[in-house]
Amino acid sequence: MILQIQIGTNNPILRQKAKKVKHINSKIKEIISNMIDTVRSNEIIAGLAAPQIGHSLQIIVIDLGNKEESLTLINPEIEKTYRRKIIMEESCMSVPNQSILIKRPNKIIVKAIDINNNPVKIKAKGILARIIQHEIDHLNGILICDYK
Repeated sequence: MILQIQIGTNNPILRQKAKKVKHINSKIKEIISNMIDTVRSNEIIAGLAAPQIGHSLQIIVIDLGNKEESLTLINPEIEKTYRRKIIMEESCMSVPNQSILIKRPNKIIVKAIDINNNPVKIKAKGILARIIQHEIDHLNGILICDYK
């Protein structure tokens, strides 16, 4: 099911720290499935955080254009950032009509759990690292306009 994206810099759900997922049950799996449908329905979206669809949960979904496979990270934490940082323009479906230049590490290590409750550790670089950091910002109530 394709869900409506929450918008607005003063939207309370976008401004609060999302809750950790304690148990991966059928409701969580349904939310993840809907998030994947929502990302795949819009060619502009590469990543989505659960608060953006109205759920204060630490879940992110990323799809870099391979519409058969997506990456789901539950309770993600950046374990390490590398020194090299790159400035790129970012935009966000929750903050329409704004693009902001943001300086972020080009390489990170992130740990999380997957939809099957297995631990995952990913060394991400380039656009994947940027998307993960952007979506983790959403889990912490941070929007792109906060980087101005």
